[in-house]
Amino acid sequence: MATKSLLISTTFLILLSACNKKENTSAATLPEVAEHAETKTDTLQTDETSKKESIYLFNVIPKDSSDVAFVSLSDIYPVGDEKDTLVLPNIEKIGKYDAQYFTFDKNYRKRFLSKTNISETDSLFIYDYAKNKLVSFAVKNLKTAAMLNGYSSEEDWPYHNYDFMIGFEISKKHLNGFSEYYRDALVYVGKENPFSKERLKPISWKKIAKKDYPSKALKNDDRALLKNTVTGNTYFYKTDNYEYFLQDYLDSNKIIYGRRLLVVDSKTKNVIIEKLFSQSEGTSPSPLNYENGEESIDQWTGKLFKNKPEVVFGFEYVSFGCPSISVIDKSNEEISIQCDNRH
Repeated sequence: MATKSLLISTTFLILLSACNKKENTSAATLPEVAEHAETKTDTLQTDETSKKESIYLFNVIPKDSSDVAFVSLSDIYPVGDEKDTLVLPNIEKIGKYDAQYFTFDKNYRKRFLSKTNISETDSLFIYDYAKNKLVSFAVKNLKTAAMLNGYSSEEDWPYHNYDFMIGFEISKKHLNGFSEYYRDALVYVGKENPFSKERLKPISWKKIAKKDYPSKALKNDDRALLKNTVTGNTYFYKTDNYEYFLQDYLDSNKIIYGRRLLVVDSKTKNVIIEKLFSQSEGTSPSPLNYENGEESIDQWTGKLFKNKPEVVFGFEYVSFGCPSISVIDKSNEEISIQCDNRH
């Protein structure tokens, strides 16, 4: 049991996999790398997806020390039905070690693309917003693959369908210069690159007096959450278009329990969005930028998407579920990142 716990904790960070053998051993064309595509944007939709997003974003993760990275689309391609023989091949026939990572043959690839509404003529775009670096790949040149998720190991043999992540294999050499572990990278699959490539700004917070925080009543639900807290530090940041106000709320031990964000239009002084980030079983407020050193950056803002207003994100850590990106407009839209969190 101790051995299994060690394996699980290690794979959680970098999703280690003990085998890099492929089921399909035929030579494949090296994926083409391009700056952008010149066709219309679309978004992924699936019959199984309960929440319809305006845009589907995914993560890219390293696969152990091999030359492969992996984009999991399992959040929109459920594989839990053990009776569905078209989702995955017979795992026991592949074997305990080879099944930890394998690529799909034509039939399983076709099913995967069909169910996720992805076309061979689509492209996969990976954008690192911290480095302002974008690469794209033609789907037709990418391998589809299955990989054991970070909470499974060879001790779980025989594996079940739900033990696997399903997605695309990416060569790490095309991701040179990206953030460590690709932690600041977002992935989109579709006809056209949705990312604006306008460099996002890391928020540099400045302490201000509490009286300078906008006078706006708390929402009833937020007031209930904060009833046993006291106000702490107050912070401010400004861009050409918006003013950002952040208020700390402390628990009885003077530990940060929550933070309330107000984003205000610089010209009209109207509050555009209001967010509360608080402690819960699955969330906790993230440190403010540069609190833990010059490389410690969590909060970002700016024009991330071509066809959407500016965004702001990075205020909380999520243990259960996935983080989201807040769109700065009255729609109050939250764009969830499909992070395939099995926790």
